[in-house]
Amino acid sequence: MRTSLLAAGARLAMAALLAVTSLHAAAQEWPTKPIRMIAPQPPGGGPERVIRGIAQGLSQRLGQPVVVDYKPGAAGNLGTADLARSPADGYTWMLAAENSLTINPFVYKSLGFNRQDVAAFNLIASLNQLLACHPKVGANSLQDLVRIAKSRPITYSSAGAGSNGHMTMEMLLTELGIQITHIPYKGPAPAVQDVLSGQVDCTFIVTAAVVEHVKSKGLVGIATTSLSRIPSAPDIPTMKEVGMPNFEGNFWLAMFAPRGLPKAIQDKFGKALDEVIRTPEVREAMAANNTILVGSNPEVAQAEINKAAQRWERVAKRLSLSID
Repeated sequence: MRTSLLAAGARLAMAALLAVTSLHAAAQEWPTKPIRMIAPQPPGGGPERVIRGIAQGLSQRLGQPVVVDYKPGAAGNLGTADLARSPADGYTWMLAAENSLTINPFVYKSLGFNRQDVAAFNLIASLNQLLACHPKVGANSLQDLVRIAKSRPITYSSAGAGSNGHMTMEMLLTELGIQITHIPYKGPAPAVQDVLSGQVDCTFIVTAAVVEHVKSKGLVGIATTSLSRIPSAPDIPTMKEVGMPNFEGNFWLAMFAPRGLPKAIQDKFGKALDEVIRTPEVREAMAANNTILVGSNPEVAQAEINKAAQRWERVAKRLSLSID
């Protein structure tokens, strides 16, 4: 009996060793088939050139097609759920803003995924936002906006409840001790359009959606969350310059993966990605989208995503947000 138990144990140990060896060999050979890169938003728009540039560059370096798979819906939750269900074999990634991991878990009643099943891999770029108002408001500075908001009711638009701009503006209003009525829209385009027409007073939204209107004087740029002035609009001050030195309103454009990715795949993909995001083509696409190249390793990426999640969780709790 003892002999048979020892034999069974030896067979199990050997099977486990073979499985680990097989996984290691597969990781070393990776990739041997096309790679899917989920983009949890509709095709087109500001980030399109960045997404396509990264996919093309990775294809060239990894020797396999990198196919962009658009999965829009539920503020990024559908695409993130797809990633969370995918095996951690290096053939499924997601390039997206951080929202579905740092905001959505605290505002949506049902995510469709467990955020612990998704790991941040690389903080590719920093997405800044711009606070802008219609000229009729009469605000040419943050101090003007505070004074006006205390004297009469005004409104601001966002791309939707729980969106970057909504959360950022509410955090700012709390710090300033003022109230401005939120008008949510379904996406950035209508949110900006109604500020341009004067139906809504202000907006706090991703810079790429509004900066050209500020440059053409259709809107007044109050401040940007960027750490330094935007090269395409150097007249717009930063939050630090208008007296908010500790205000954190930027969001990450990051690469995500299913948790548990083998180290060999992480190293190979990470090396290729680091090279791609520093190519002139991708740098130019980022500049055109008013995004700032960063780049990081997985440990730093996860730490920063966790930090951002804590920040937006506090804002969501203050607002008592709950979205079906």
